[in-house]
Amino acid sequence: MSATGDPGSFGLLPALTEYGRLSRTPWYSLVFILPLVVLYELLALMVNWGSAVEWRNAADVVLRQLLEIFGLSTPYILGTVALMGLLAAWYWQRRTYGSTTVSGTILAGMLLESVLWAVLLLVALTATGRFLMLPTADNVLMTAFLAVGAGIYEEGLFRLIMISGWLYFSRRVLDWHSLPAMGIGVAGAALLFALFHYMGPAGEPFDWNSFGYRSVAGVLLGALYLVRGFGITAYAHTIYDLLILAIRTLGP
Repeated sequence: MSATGDPGSFGLLPALTEYGRLSRTPWYSLVFILPLVVLYELLALMVNWGSAVEWRNAADVVLRQLLEIFGLSTPYILGTVALMGLLAAWYWQRRTYGSTTVSGTILAGMLLESVLWAVLLLVALTATGRFLMLPTADNVLMTAFLAVGAGIYEEGLFRLIMISGWLYFSRRVLDWHSLPAMGIGVAGAALLFALFHYMGPAGEPFDWNSFGYRSVAGVLLGALYLVRGFGITAYAHTIYDLLILAIRTLGP
């Protein structure tokens, strides 16, 4: 033991390094969001019970439509794709780290970290003058359902697929350096993320102020995705939306 009291001598720094490394892996990210997916589907059952129209988060619908282009249109296709992704992540984790054991301590740390990032996102967007707007809905249950879906599917579409896909293309095909590729990827995905809220029959009327705030939020979430991975970003987005819902519901 070192007499200097260096935190590294007590195992703190190695533990934090291991947490930072494992918590952003695809395996931990997918295991981490499984409860969020289950919650979303339970809320979907509650919201759509007895309804003539099936409600879904818009990004969820877009992903289903993209899969339909390739003839993959069964009601359970996203669940099948998610299961295949989970198996692929399990295999990658086993090949890379030699173990697929899931630590409850790391998952708990990821949840606490997600709450922290959500609060920081709230503070950052409040400082710019407005909250990131939630989709309008008739009741709290519907809004919570859309908020949970936003964390899963909007992050899956605009961060996991778009940013990761762009980085792969720019590095392997265009042979770009990482930093400019990441900057363009984050900015481009943020702009598309902002525009997405005004598209389709359920889209909002375009407004430059809300577009600007959503773009800022997209940049922050994109940067968080690059640094901390998909799972923590998905939870941070969901928790942020639920915090806004709570503020609006309980506020004067």
